[in-house]
Amino acid sequence: MFRLLNGDIDAESPELADHIYRFRHGFFVDHLHWEACRKPDGRERDQFDGPGCIHVVGEEIDEIVAYARLLPTTRPHLVSHVYPEIMQGAPSPTGPRIYEWTRHAVAPRKREGRGARDFTKAHFAAVARAAEAVGIEALLVQTHPMLADRVMDMGWDVEPLALPTAYDGNMILPIIARLTQRTLATAQTVLAAYGSDLVVDGRRPALALPDRLVA
Repeated sequence: MFRLLNGDIDAESPELADHIYRFRHGFFVDHLHWEACRKPDGRERDQFDGPGCIHVVGEEIDEIVAYARLLPTTRPHLVSHVYPEIMQGAPSPTGPRIYEWTRHAVAPRKREGRGARDFTKAHFAAVARAAEAVGIEALLVQTHPMLADRVMDMGWDVEPLALPTAYDGNMILPIIARLTQRTLATAQTVLAAYGSDLVVDGRRPALALPDRLVA
């Protein structure tokens, strides 16, 4: 099952928030070795977490197995306040219906073996359904150039915003991914095939649904 959470999860769902931050620490610090994110309490939480974030959580029997965070671009976010240099002087798109897709993670055991590809695609589909649910029209993404193809395969209208550049030893490409009718159709098909869907919890941000999507 995939869940969409928004609002102040630290105050409203502290136990779940703790599980989220510990899952992120296990994936990004212990698995990917992002030592700059290591915390003594084993909870990967940064200055961008808090009210206004959208969390997409994949669960199996009360265990978190996938996660993604969407940040509003109308306030400080990663590309604006952590690594603006990856834009190489180009402006970064912002707006109330543009969010930044960050902290995407799938538990290592779900990335291997039979069904791994189907689960990863289902997680991508859940992010698309989450964007639809709260009226997001486009997502700002910083990814490896090869992984941009995965976003396009899900039907997003992808536009590179700058040339790939080296950051902390890895190649990173800033893109904007616009939600399309094909994205939503693909997401529905993928989630149905996986036997799952997105459940919306709590309050929804005060955003209108998109008036028009790219065909």
